[in-house]
Amino acid sequence: MSMSLENLKVLDLTTHLSGPYCAMILADHGADVVKVERPDGGDDMRKTSPFQGGESAPFMLWNRNKRSMALNLKNADDLATFKALAATADVVIENFKPGTAKRIGVGYEDLSALNPRLIYCSISGFGQTGPMARRPAYDYVIQALSGVMSITGDPNGPPVRCGAAVVDYPTGLWATISILAALMARQQTGRGQHIDLSMMDCTLLLMSHMASQYLADGTLPQRVGNGHASIVPMDVYDTADGPLMVLCGNDAMFRRVAEVIGRPEIADDPRFATNPARVENQDAVHAMIGDSLAQQNRDVWIERFETASVPVAPIRDFPEVFAAQEVRDRNMVLEMPHPTAGTIRTPGSPLKFSDTPVVDTVAPPLLGQHSDAVLQDVLGLDADAVARMKKDGIVG
Repeated sequence: MSMSLENLKVLDLTTHLSGPYCAMILADHGADVVKVERPDGGDDMRKTSPFQGGESAPFMLWNRNKRSMALNLKNADDLATFKALAATADVVIENFKPGTAKRIGVGYEDLSALNPRLIYCSISGFGQTGPMARRPAYDYVIQALSGVMSITGDPNGPPVRCGAAVVDYPTGLWATISILAALMARQQTGRGQHIDLSMMDCTLLLMSHMASQYLADGTLPQRVGNGHASIVPMDVYDTADGPLMVLCGNDAMFRRVAEVIGRPEIADDPRFATNPARVENQDAVHAMIGDSLAQQNRDVWIERFETASVPVAPIRDFPEVFAAQEVRDRNMVLEMPHPTAGTIRTPGSPLKFSDTPVVDTVAPPLLGQHSDAVLQDVLGLDADAVARMKKDGIVG
């Protein structure tokens, strides 16, 4: 079966996370993604633990289904080779500090002059313009600056960062969306364009409902731990043998919660009968539910709540998550043979298409593994020409 992006040619100049994550999504759907790396070590993430067989596990996840070509863009001959590749490409993705790509000769103006149909996506911490444009940024920095940490954590404790990379991954998703939108626009106009994507901008949109409330009336969102500011009960409670998340989305559901915990009368108590009332009296609500749940084991409560159609969930650790049948059934754990690391396991793609499925996953490349093939496939060079380039140090 054909892949949805199988004719798309992408040059991936990015390192670390958000850019490689975007390029990985494109590669998962058949795009020919050539990861262009420095010959002297490549992407810094190749050196990031944990390691399997000497290879970085994070690097192997974010760079599957790609080809690697080693070029030193500070070298005139290597730069000329890259520009020749860009002249045939559909997409270039870069996450240099703003101004760097232009300085070394691979900025949007440089490459679009060679290829007016080129989609050029720049990912940076704060965008290509503005007073903080040249400031380096990482996930944790943006979590702090964007307000994410101010609303995360226990109400009586300090701000807490999110455990997952809630800045990098959504930025990679927005980069993918923007590239696909630009490709659709190109079908109408015949022209490529420059995408200026800011990690800060992407993160602000994650907090839309809280940000919109603040912008509307000045209401400051507060840290609520595992609870919810406007829906009660919604929290994590300790059972006799482990924590359990209980979610009550409406008044009818609260009546069922009351019956499950053996307190049906509280559903008619004016202090608890409506969600606004429960928000006002949430300490009492949480205390009643917590006291009840502490009397029985987690699995007993899961069965009772599920029978009553009340959303509940155990707080799983990673071994439980990746052993779960629903994760296995959805092919969310992939196994790939790797030439040095053996069999590697990574999370799969969440996208399930009926006609254009994701590709059969290929292990991430060794540094410069596909330099010869890219020169021959894309630029049409013969083996002798490639050998001369390698001998002259033009390509690694």
